[in-house]
Amino acid sequence: MSLKTSSRSKAIFSIGLLIILAALLSGCVGGSALAASSWPGVSVDETTAYVAYGPNVHAIDLRTGEVQWRFPTEPDRSLSFYAPPAVDPAGHIVVGGYDRKVYELQPEGISASVAWTFEGAEDRIIGGLLIAGDIVYVPSADWKLYALNLDDGTPAWPQPFEAEHALWSAPLINGQHVYVAALDHKVYALDPATGAIEWSVDLGSAVSDTPTLAGDLLLCGTFEGILYALDTSSGRVVWTFEAGEAIWGNPAVNETHAFFADVSGVAYSIEIKSGREDWRRDLSGPASATPALTDERVFFVSETGAVDAFKLDNGDPAWPSSAILIGRLLADPILTSEGLLVPVMDGECILYMLDVDTGSSRCLFQAE
Repeated sequence: MSLKTSSRSKAIFSIGLLIILAALLSGCVGGSALAASSWPGVSVDETTAYVAYGPNVHAIDLRTGEVQWRFPTEPDRSLSFYAPPAVDPAGHIVVGGYDRKVYELQPEGISASVAWTFEGAEDRIIGGLLIAGDIVYVPSADWKLYALNLDDGTPAWPQPFEAEHALWSAPLINGQHVYVAALDHKVYALDPATGAIEWSVDLGSAVSDTPTLAGDLLLCGTFEGILYALDTSSGRVVWTFEAGEAIWGNPAVNETHAFFADVSGVAYSIEIKSGREDWRRDLSGPASATPALTDERVFFVSETGAVDAFKLDNGDPAWPSSAILIGRLLADPILTSEGLLVPVMDGECILYMLDVDTGSSRCLFQAE
């Protein structure tokens, strides 16, 4: 696989990230080599952010930043967490670790106990988990997708689904299929009940992020810099759009448009129905995350620490200037009831909360 590069200075994507990528794709990275260069995995519900970062999983109050609980209570050098935890309305919290294990956590005061553990994976859990009904879907760097019973963590399929390379991103489900993107260049549609392949399509380049569901289309960005729109039922390519550089984070969508960025630092708005470009704008730096949307604005984060906001209809700036945070922004921003939640790597502040109207920021949660 080759990644396209640009001579422009803004196209110099995270050198460390690309070195890690090359090593992982060639199978040369050991069990903990990525840990020091990973970013926070964050999920939210109405009141709480669940943050997997390093040796702990924290539950953080979205309004106050107060730590509600953490797991484990005492430091454990054998544990590292970076995959976004899976949470559901019933209160289940399931997280995968770099120790190859999956844990269901039960908060108890300022700590959390383990309800069950799954130890069948053969490599790290890098991508986020997905809870759908009474099943937990677990992607692993061992090339497999595991389906576990939510009540006790036992396997729900006769055997896990196995791709031809690592699974780095969370699976996606629409009721008809479970969709999985793999570093083997393929997107797979699986039977949710059995894990059997319904269809697969080779896109010619790796897809690192979770595909985006847009009606009857599945939108997939590739390292080659092409955004594919696939028919959800058959995998047929409906249209393609060529960006300037690799697409690491997949689009955010509303009813009519898809918004995404490439690693050269260019943001795009395209029509979902046709794949036609409406506008493009330069960002403050290289971008590798999926943007966040409100009804009127789209928010992009870049590796340099900048957050850029644009009006959805015409791409005009929505703030007087970019919000500048301390650290690198590689994880997806998340829209919450309190504002725009932005996870940060390589900074003292792990989570910033931004006002969506002005871009003003405050540190919600600092490293302990």
